[in-house]
Amino acid sequence: MIKKTIESKYLSGIDEAGRGCVLGPMVMGLCVISKDKESFFREQGVKDSKLLSPKKREELFDIIKREVDEYKLLVVPAEELNVLMDRYSLNEIEAQKEAEMISKLKTDIFEIIVDSPDTVADKFKRRIDDCLRVNGYEKKIKIISEHKADLNHIVVGCASILAKVTRDRLLEELIGKNISGYSSDQRTIEYLKSYILEHKQIPPFARSKWETIDKVMKELYQKKIGWFK
Repeated sequence: MIKKTIESKYLSGIDEAGRGCVLGPMVMGLCVISKDKESFFREQGVKDSKLLSPKKREELFDIIKREVDEYKLLVVPAEELNVLMDRYSLNEIEAQKEAEMISKLKTDIFEIIVDSPDTVADKFKRRIDDCLRVNGYEKKIKIISEHKADLNHIVVGCASILAKVTRDRLLEELIGKNISGYSSDQRTIEYLKSYILEHKQIPPFARSKWETIDKVMKELYQKKIGWFK
């Protein structure tokens, strides 16, 4: 007797925004869409959020929230990351959070595509599987861990846009200006320096475990700037 495989009518995916930032939260996005809607999102211009202008991301944000079958957003503040990173790697934290989102899904899905931060994509898959098991998740679900999943899969692109727009909005609320929060951004570094000099401490929404913080503090100390005189 041939056993029939039940095929889901849904596509689902997860992506994050702000993983490598020195300022602000990391935001996880999860989207579930009907397979017959994939072409609709493609026609709307959905793709990896990094390839879209801020204006286009904002336009798509509302469309995605309205048209997907289910979505979830999970915010991991810098303050929480600073505590968690005393015990876990960033990859492990991300896997824990993705497992948490999957376990709260209402839609009955059989597989989900995740954008792997690990150089070995299958290793990240195993992390999520382990976290789901620890959480007592009993449903069978196939985790598909891929590099550049946000570029290759429309549903992961949807999740990428939700996460990116949400993170950008939260960071602007925290800082009061539109900067990326990445160490490679000179405006972010200048903001860090001015904040430290004014408040005599690093921002509470900064990633204290990041090497960038040490570099900025050492530079201010060596140049004897502000209260370092």
